[in-house]
Amino acid sequence: MALPLTPSTRLSDHRDAHVELRCGACGHQRDVRADALARLMGWETLLAPRLARFRCSRCGARRVEIRFGYELQPRGWTLHL
Repeated sequence: MALPLTPSTRLSDHRDAHVELRCGACGHQRDVRADALARLMGWETLLAPRLARFRCSRCGARRVEIRFGYELQPRGWTLHL
């Protein structure tokens, strides 16, 4: 089950999750580690205002949706505690 983004969501609220980025235009999806995204934006940055700047790597649209996954890690990933 993935959790949707809320206006007050910060990466620090979801440190042990993987981040699912999905394009609303073409459906392209990418899974990213939360710590990799935090290196670019910081743990305490509000995600909702930053999401408007995300662009799909396949079609270039700026209609990217973000969700946080907990139950199933993408294949080949290991949880680092």
